[in-house]
Formats: sequence, C-alpha cells, structure tokens
Amino acid sequence: MDSVDGNGQPVLSNIDSVIDTGTTVVIGVPSDVATLYEAIGGTDASSTLGQGLYTFPCNSVPSVSFTFGGTSFPISKDTFNLGSVSPGSSDCVGGIVGEDIGASLWVVGDVFLANVYTVFDLGNTRVGFAALA
Repeated sequence: MDSVDGNGQPVLSNIDSVIDTGTTVVIGVPSDVATLYEAIGGTDASSTLGQGLYTFPCNSVPSVSFTFGGTSFPISKDTFNLGSVSPGSSDCVGGIVGEDIGASLWVVGDVFLANVYTVFDLGNTRVGFAALA
C-alpha cells in the first residue's frame, strides 16, 4: 500500500499489506493504527471495548483512503463506521483495528474491499482495484 490518508492528509506511507477477503476489518500494526486515529481524532478504546479498537464521534465520521499503485481509494463512511459503541451512544467504532499479528504488515479486509472492485491475478502474482461504478 502506497499510503493511508486521514481527512485528506497523508498519515502513513509505504505499508506492507496483504489483501484478505476473509477478514472483516482492516488490521494494522498497532503503532501505525494509533498514528492514524490520532490524526483523524479517534480515541483509543482498548481498555473498554477491546485491544486495538478505536472510537470517534458518530456525528463526525472521519474520511480515510488507501492508495495503491498511485490511485487513492476512499473507504466509505458506512463501511468505516462499525456502529455505535452501545445503543444510544454518541461514540462509534472504527473499522481499522490495531493488532500485533507477528509481522509488520496490514491485513486489508472487507472494510476496504467493500468499496472497490478487486481482481486477483494469480498468474502474475498481483491484485488490482477499480472504483465502484
């Protein structure tokens, strides 16, 4: 992944990543994810919701985009926002989670993939994305 942008500003760059249709969220290196949420106004909710989870005000869903091959692909607010912390809460849970998976890479799952067409080219060992029509 070339970069991760938050609210229109570059936050992270040159991120090793794998694309995984079997992963619901996007899993990132914990320190990277902390940097992203700091840039977009998120709050670490590890002590209340679970390790690596972050929240943000439901009435102010941040914009996040990933850049692959020089093309930026936005994550829709509907897929980034996993829903409110609890019924009636004004805080919502973000779809990018910090987790140490034993490797310094991101696992890009459905929170991103729901926003693009994806082609897996096994013969040339590459993945391509296109914007949804």
